[in-house]
Amino acid sequence: MLTPEQVNHFQTYGFVCCRKLLNESYMASLSGAFDAAMRSARGGAECPELSQDERGFSASRQQVVPFFDYDAESFYPLLDDDRIMAPFGQILGDDFIFTLSEGIIHAGGTAWHTDAVAPEGMTSMRAALYLDPLGTDDGCLSVIPGSHHTPYREALRQTIDHLGIAADAVTARCSIVNEPGDVLFMNHKVYHASLTSRAGRRAIHINCCQNASKSGNLEHYQWLHRFLEGETRSWGRFYSDQLIRTAGLRRRPMIDRALDHGFGDRGPVTHRQDQ
Repeated sequence: MLTPEQVNHFQTYGFVCCRKLLNESYMASLSGAFDAAMRSARGGAECPELSQDERGFSASRQQVVPFFDYDAESFYPLLDDDRIMAPFGQILGDDFIFTLSEGIIHAGGTAWHTDAVAPEGMTSMRAALYLDPLGTDDGCLSVIPGSHHTPYREALRQTIDHLGIAADAVTARCSIVNEPGDVLFMNHKVYHASLTSRAGRRAIHINCCQNASKSGNLEHYQWLHRFLEGETRSWGRFYSDQLIRTAGLRRRPMIDRALDHGFGDRGPVTHRQDQ
């Protein structure tokens, strides 16, 4: 559970990093499972030499979505762990929706960008588990605190996207140095980047979004359906039969809510499911 101060930090700045949430031995086990799963997703091949463009930003990377079915025994428990999942409920409300799991091996850095931008008063977010120690010279995530607030984000968009400002020239950034076991919770609206040329940074992402009803807020409801439709179109079916079948009291409600909206168990199977 997040403390009231941590919830306030998230609401004010758009992120909060929970230090040493998971212990060293557990992270070592998770790291090994991650490497094996990503190798399996590559068809057993060793990790290729990853490429980057002239700025050091990712030109190619391995991104597996959805990811957790490659090792249900190792990864499903993350969705049942209150240390990771309870903060989603605190921020998004108890009826939040789990959408997608991701496994990523980055090729290089990334430019400043936002992810999903929900309408005012609605939030989608992720929990990021980095599997390697990352400092300012290693490509730790940098964020622009407060950029989830619409006026600030729009001002930054004009500056960063339209005036061609160099990524490392953004002076308002905050570098989130982390060790394995830290968990970063971040609003998808927040501007973020990794200012590095280092390849091979490994991360697990758990993505969730706020629920909405047609009778409660039509704008939010319509955005939610467009978002879930877009994620299905981009990534395919969210949930395997096994993920649904083995879901307990923590996992099942946050899956059922997507199913109630008509998403989650439809779309093409783009990665391993039920094998």
